[in-house]
Amino acid sequence: MQRILTTDDLRETRRHGVPDFPLEYYLDDTRDFYNSQVGWHWHNEFELLLVSEGTVMFHIGRHVFALEAGEAIFINSKVLHQFTAEDYGIMPNIVFAPEFIAPARTAIYQKYVAPVEKSTLEYLVLRKGHGWQGRVLELVGALFSHLESGSVNELRVRNLLSEAWLVMVEQIGSLPGENKHGGDADFAHNSVMVMIQYIQEHYMENIGLADVAAATNISKNTAIRYFDANIGQSPIEYLIRYRITMACKMLKETSDKVSHVAGRVGYENVGYFCRLFRKHVGMSPKEFRTLDMG
Repeated sequence: MQRILTTDDLRETRRHGVPDFPLEYYLDDTRDFYNSQVGWHWHNEFELLLVSEGTVMFHIGRHVFALEAGEAIFINSKVLHQFTAEDYGIMPNIVFAPEFIAPARTAIYQKYVAPVEKSTLEYLVLRKGHGWQGRVLELVGALFSHLESGSVNELRVRNLLSEAWLVMVEQIGSLPGENKHGGDADFAHNSVMVMIQYIQEHYMENIGLADVAAATNISKNTAIRYFDANIGQSPIEYLIRYRITMACKMLKETSDKVSHVAGRVGYENVGYFCRLFRKHVGMSPKEFRTLDMG
């Protein structure tokens, strides 16, 4: 099973591309990730992703929406996001440095790249049959087909991406405000990252909402509001899901008794742990371990 490796603040650690060609192409299948979930992460690079098969749910802050085959999304730099699928989704995608379009000190970068990178735009959904969006989808499809060919022409890659980028940039100024964040929202975003880091460092302890909120010196109600606005769930829901994820990892990688695993992820009551595990995974810890071994 694959998983996204991140730092404590959920920044992805993987290097995308190389210095003289800072773009990397991936062909991701949600079935390669535990529970068909590509977990919460962010990166300094831009991301352009197309759903080629299946249906994928995109979670960006409190926004959750489905993309069908043939639809795509652009995700801006430093935006926290995750992908999930009830069945499966295949997603060719590129992650690329803003400077891939043009070097930072050039007029092209200052006029066409920096305004997007530094804007409050979080994402841009590209649907089929929506005028200019259809043109971008055509260019993205051609770009990914070329990258999949195995004989990559770097100049063609940049030209196709630049043409798609120009079409998007010409539309960004008229986007609705619901896709934007800034001011207090930036503070909320940073606070959530701190609280997530606290949860990941202390999930094995007997912690609750008050402890999580205290990690960033805000009230419990504010912590709930910030979590809901940024990742669409409460701090306690995130804590439970993270504990269950870590429990799955321990069940797969160790031979520890279920009671010991429960204690290691913060649950002294093994019966309560097993009920939570079944609710989130769909089977008991023992069944999960047996299934994984099989």
